[in-house]
Amino acid sequence: MQKSLAFVACTLLANTLSSQTSNQAPLISNFAASADWPNNTLTLTYDLFDEENDPVEISLAFSNDGGQTYNLTSLVSASGDWGFPVTPGTSRTIVCDISALAPIQGAAFTVRLVADDKKNFDIQALVEEVDSLRLRNDLAFVEGIRHRVTGLTHLNAVRDELRQHFDQLGLTLSEQTFAYTGATGRNIIGTLSGTGTSEKVVIVDAHYDTVNNSPGADDNGSGVAGVMEVARILSRYPSKKTLRYIGFDMEEDGLRGSLAYVGSLPLNEQVEGVFNFEMIGYYSEEPNTQDIPPGFNLIFPDATAQINANQRRGDFITNVANANCEPLALLFSSAAAEFVPDLKVVTLISPGNGTLVADLLRSDHAPFWFSNKPALMLTDGADYRNDCYHTPQDMADDKLNFTFMANVVKATVAAVAQLAEIQHGDWATTTFQGTTHTWNPSDCSVAIWHHTGNADVLSLTVSNCLFTSANVEIVDENGRLLHSEVFHLNEREQQHSVLFPRLPSGIYFAKITWPSGMRTQKFVVAR
Repeated sequence: MQKSLAFVACTLLANTLSSQTSNQAPLISNFAASADWPNNTLTLTYDLFDEENDPVEISLAFSNDGGQTYNLTSLVSASGDWGFPVTPGTSRTIVCDISALAPIQGAAFTVRLVADDKKNFDIQALVEEVDSLRLRNDLAFVEGIRHRVTGLTHLNAVRDELRQHFDQLGLTLSEQTFAYTGATGRNIIGTLSGTGTSEKVVIVDAHYDTVNNSPGADDNGSGVAGVMEVARILSRYPSKKTLRYIGFDMEEDGLRGSLAYVGSLPLNEQVEGVFNFEMIGYYSEEPNTQDIPPGFNLIFPDATAQINANQRRGDFITNVANANCEPLALLFSSAAAEFVPDLKVVTLISPGNGTLVADLLRSDHAPFWFSNKPALMLTDGADYRNDCYHTPQDMADDKLNFTFMANVVKATVAAVAQLAEIQHGDWATTTFQGTTHTWNPSDCSVAIWHHTGNADVLSLTVSNCLFTSANVEIVDENGRLLHSEVFHLNEREQQHSVLFPRLPSGIYFAKITWPSGMRTQKFVVAR
């Protein structure tokens, strides 16, 4: 779906405000699609703006599952204003051959356009866009009992807010339901599919439920507000890996939401890293405001010494990993040190898969650990710092520090942007309706098959067709024309061979056009 007008306006404003300090990413607007199914042609139009008028790479992707996956792209060939380089300007046009999509009758297709000027991303400028006032405003809405029995009305309101937030950002919205003790839990998910290795996924999450007697400002309204802010900033840009934002339900009932999610992960999906916000708002510079669990000095001697040397002040974020995801923890701590030097980070690497230290298994990162997926818990320490934990006093007023919260979000934005391989560009989607007409007209049959040898050969068998001549074109998956010729028919049934130079391995399309119709068939060359 298209990103909202307000979102585009905010993007333009943010780019204008920072244009004096860094190269600006290109912007796509007025993206539209018009399908002509009788001729199996899709015309795409868009406007492309770039502050520096840099040449831009334009790529296309096609989906029939609402943008969850873009697995139809290889079936479509295109020509016009795409590829590299494309010059910024208005009324840019791409014409696509969508005949290979016609058998998917009645489907609604999503087409995504990505613009990338191939410039390095200014991560520092990106993290400075984190706004503590937005965090405060988001948390003001989220705060309140969010429990399936004692706070169902507000729980549903926060669910709706997450859905609306993800939807307005243009993310592909989905909801995972699961049953627990007669109730239905709901994980709210917003996804931005990667432009390159989309099967590799980076997740930012927080649970949005509370215990039955607490307004849950820190636990875990702070985490929810953090996820909303990360999504707001990063969803403006494409990334090579898939980015996913999740509001987990029923964490307070034993991690039910994250257990359900991890248990349903597709086999072909590779989790690259999970950034789990579990209370990120409580901060104190007073000595002796940070407790240390018994035995931590034996397992984490360096971290314990660091906290003691700071007079046990609760003025840091704890970066919790297990031994399997130590590189992810290093990524976060390095991002904080480089881009948010005011944020103190204490890193705990739990031995093995983390099960040895029960206190570090109390949030939604744990199911990922159990499945050997890399995940971090980013936390202010819960009841080891915040005395209002799981009480009616867990409120934002005069208790939470929004500068600290913003710094945690900034470090996360920097780490996630690097891990997901953010691109210096823009993206937009639009939809078009699939055909409902019959694929093969009753008066004509054209069969195509490919042979390899010293040269490549297409064999065409034409039966019952009411035309006397046709054109055949061979194009590669980028729409480049490799061969074209006209052939003539003197009888109602005929075979025809098309010889052309030997092709390298890859995906190709044979397009047969005659006055009243067209056929396109994909073929693969494997040497």
